[in-house]
Amino acid sequence: MDTKQVLQTIQDENISFIDFWFVDIFGELHNVGMPSYAIDENSFVNGLEKLDASSIVGFKSVNNSDMILMPDPNSFKILPNDYDPGHRKNARIFCDLYDGSTRKESRYNRDSRGIAHKSAEKLGDFGFTHTNWGPEIEFFVFDSINVYPSPYAATHSGGGSGYSIESKESPWAKGNVSTAIDIKEGYYPSQPKDTLEGFRKDVCDDLYNYFGIKIEAEHHEVATSGQCEINLVYDEMIGMADNVIAVKNLVKVKAKRKNKVATFMPKPIFGDNASAMHTHQSLWNKNSNAMYDQDDEVAQMSQIGRYYVGGILSHASALCAISNPTTNSYKRLVPGFEAPVNVCWGLANRSTAIRIPMYNRNQEKSKRIEYRVPDPTANIYLLEAALLLAGLDGIKNKIDPGDPIEENVYKLSPEKKREYNIGSLPVSLKGSLDSLSSDSRFLEEVFTKDFLETYSNLKYKEYTAFAQTPTAWEAVSYTHLTLPTKRIV
Repeated sequence: MDTKQVLQTIQDENISFIDFWFVDIFGELHNVGMPSYAIDENSFVNGLEKLDASSIVGFKSVNNSDMILMPDPNSFKILPNDYDPGHRKNARIFCDLYDGSTRKESRYNRDSRGIAHKSAEKLGDFGFTHTNWGPEIEFFVFDSINVYPSPYAATHSGGGSGYSIESKESPWAKGNVSTAIDIKEGYYPSQPKDTLEGFRKDVCDDLYNYFGIKIEAEHHEVATSGQCEINLVYDEMIGMADNVIAVKNLVKVKAKRKNKVATFMPKPIFGDNASAMHTHQSLWNKNSNAMYDQDDEVAQMSQIGRYYVGGILSHASALCAISNPTTNSYKRLVPGFEAPVNVCWGLANRSTAIRIPMYNRNQEKSKRIEYRVPDPTANIYLLEAALLLAGLDGIKNKIDPGDPIEENVYKLSPEKKREYNIGSLPVSLKGSLDSLSSDSRFLEEVFTKDFLETYSNLKYKEYTAFAQTPTAWEAVSYTHLTLPTKRIV
């Protein structure tokens, strides 16, 4: 949709307000609304002088804070009714961020969407026209999360910190004889145990009818207490990133309207599976899939595809700073919960970091890789950009990933892992940030040093705050210097 079509649609559909969306460096969605009568062609030519960048964490200082929001008319969508309790008809447009003008060279270097755009431009250097992406978005929907006595109590004399989760599906909930799902037993249950089937279908209907986002499937995931998954039909890089932002926001909005709470926090429940965002990706030259080789007897994977795999695996530890960017992320990346902890690849092997789906042979359209490490706290624009640059680095430097692993990696001995040259992912946010500090050159043509330093410094502060905050578990464990080992899995 171009500018004239957007303006005509606003008029024809009697749109009241336009919500202009953009994300910060962590992928958090921000919005400014304007009445439709205040929008004209100039809004799309010269942008909107509406952003005080000093008020956004990780952006600008107060003495140099004026920025321009440049609406992308192609991202115009009418919003579902849930977005306005006042029953107004509103629309949304994604914005790109500019420094003081709308010239290409003024694109803000900390604009996540801009970083994704810039990384996509690298495809032409390698003879590719575009990439396709298909993330699997997992999340929890609870009846409530109760934090007590307050989120700040751990640093005050009033007491320690803790929280409880309420869900009709929880095995600890009262009156749940027909809806209880035990730990790790939530995969594909039917009603009445699956209490969120209707919620997910409502989300999927709105995603398609309002946003034009096609859904491959929706279902309950392995964990108890309302773990959900929505899989999106593949799309090109920027379009898919925009779609992921829309999905996450709509899930939260609909949950709020139903007096529930949705969270993309990977690991909210001790001893149960966590939420991931497995990310499928492929490389294309017009209508030709560059990852497909019909004559390859092992995986029908081209040499280019193998080098792409090699690039991602070689930078896997550094990538974790972007693909798994929270302290909670590393409570998921532990053995025993179907999460990848080993740096290797395999065919139809879900114990590896990269899986090559092998449902059908001779299917060029579906040949792809699945990177199983990311979780839904990742900034999708940065994630796609970083994975693409890592893969292209593998192609440029012909990084061989070795033979695919056929065995269950979770059960391999340390000796076998050394024999197969299987590395391990970082075990903490600090570890991933340290890896990024020593391995960032493959990103720096797109991710500026300024951006990487800003991002890393803020994330180091996040880790430090977490490391210094007492928890309820510590209070129970160390009050009498007795560790509850029976509870440790």
